Amino acid sequence: MNTVRIFSLALLVLLTVSFPVTAAELSPEARHVLHQSHVLIDQKDYAQAAAVLQTYMDAAGEAAPPQVWLSLGSALYESGDVNKAARIFLRGHEAYPGNPLLCLNAGITLSELGRFAESAALLEKAYGLQQTSKPEWLYQSGAAYYQGKDFRGAARVLQRLLKSSPSPRKEWIRLTVHALFESGRGSEAESLLLDYLTISPQEAGYWRLLAKLYLEREQYARACSALEICYRISPPSRSDMEQLASLYHYRNAPLLAAAALKRAYGRTPDRDQALKVAALLASAGRTTQAVAYLDANLKNGQGALEKGKVLYRGRRFKEAETAFRALLSRLDLPEARFYLALCAWERTDWEAARREFRRIAGLKAFRTRTSAFLAVLEELDRADSESLQDLQN
Repeated sequence: MNTVRIFSLALLVLLTVSFPVTAAELSPEARHVLHQSHVLIDQKDYAQAAAVLQTYMDAAGEAAPPQVWLSLGSALYESGDVNKAARIFLRGHEAYPGNPLLCLNAGITLSELGRFAESAALLEKAYGLQQTSKPEWLYQSGAAYYQGKDFRGAARVLQRLLKSSPSPRKEWIRLTVHALFESGRGSEAESLLLDYLTISPQEAGYWRLLAKLYLEREQYARACSALEICYRISPPSRSDMEQLASLYHYRNAPLLAAAALKRAYGRTPDRDQALKVAALLASAGRTTQAVAYLDANLKNGQGALEKGKVLYRGRRFKEAETAFRALLSRLDLPEARFYLALCAWERTDWEAARREFRRIAGLKAFRTRTSAFLAVLEELDRADSESLQDLQN
């Protein structure tokens, strides 16, 4: 299955968080440096804010309170130095392993650096450290596991997320389905989608996702059914209907493919589009419908040649001859004359067939195509002549 698009993990910048600044928790020096840095941050002078905080950190060391670690990491991040921001958040997390925000921001910055395995573990831990439920954190953890191609880990975390959420978001369900499928649990992925579709049958996106799942499993009939439901709920694009038609054609269901293309092309198909629909109708044995569709949509003789071919392939040779003769009365088209000869051949009108084949036999494009037929006709003439001689003797 193609890699799904993961929503970007947005850094939860903590510059505007109001930290408790009671004397029992923060020293006067810490309160002062936090106030000074926040003023600079409000002015978007992130580099200077980071410098002020770093000076304090150099003096305080690991004893610096978590608010300082958070502010320094955030200032570094805003200044564009994600590497340094990640290192600060990680060191802060080591100093204060029970602080959910340090853990969270360490996880998010590591994700931005592509260190998905570490990121996922920290984001999952941050979810467990929080005091108020923030399911988005667990989703971010699942997304990081997925981006790191740990599909089992992603499925585990995301299933936990869905179980804890009465109204899960679509993107949560979507990513869970992909994670389950990638971890070899296609049946669970299908079951999950069907459960949510039972509750929310009008969600076209879920039906589309179910169809994609069936396609990956080469269950084309089910994929087509899911797409049909999806398109009844949400109007499809022309490309959507063309893809559905291709699926029907692959399943050897030309009438359904033709119906899908009719919906795709609407009331005014161009020449090529009308020919595609007619060809599908004809391949299903619906010669009359194919001819009627060409007559309705191709004016001024645009579809005359194809109309004759459809009638010929439907073994309606007299009608085909009429179509080809009408075309030849306006335009001396060798292709039409070739098919006119074939119609005569099928009716065993050897003289008419010979006459039309000979009229185009000198053309390079038809020399090979006509030579075999003319050779057979010569053999028939020879056989007839020998039979006549035998009778006379």
